[in-house]
Amino acid sequence: MAIQTHRCPEPSCSFFNQVLPHNAKICPMCGTSLAQAVQPPARVASASYHAQTLAPSPQFSSTSNNQERPQLKLLHPNKQSFVLLRESGIIGRQSLDNGMRPDIDLTGLPHAGIISRTHAHLYWDLAQQAYMIVDDSRNGSYLNDKLLARGAPHPLSHGDKLQLGQEQLICLQVELINN
Repeated sequence: MAIQTHRCPEPSCSFFNQVLPHNAKICPMCGTSLAQAVQPPARVASASYHAQTLAPSPQFSSTSNNQERPQLKLLHPNKQSFVLLRESGIIGRQSLDNGMRPDIDLTGLPHAGIISRTHAHLYWDLAQQAYMIVDDSRNGSYLNDKLLARGAPHPLSHGDKLQLGQEQLICLQVELINN
């Protein structure tokens, strides 16, 4: 009997075979459904094994998709803007320990210390034709003043207010720009 686990089964994902939050239903990085993900045998399964046994999720778009996705831009009240250049990425702050930078790095903002290094994951969901956000932070994220459930995807819309952490110290406005 296969034991259900919460690891990304998609070999091309940067979260491949990494442990994900226990309540995650999809990989927050690539959008692959975790319903099919099972614990690998005692030996580490190869990427070719996963590629043959698990189909990629239909909800995550690929670069070969002809449909255009809008550009995701986050605006801070100080007029600073942050753009997600890829279909998916991490919003957070730079790690001083290893120098890693998230795709949207909020390190220079006032009160940036309340932002987790990997605060949330953003990705384009082809099925919903929307950008999704998955909170993975210690201090929480709010979308239009509602606390987001950690590990669950939530759609972003143009004009949404995204608050990272409590007390409205880091607030961003979502802009979706059609190309």
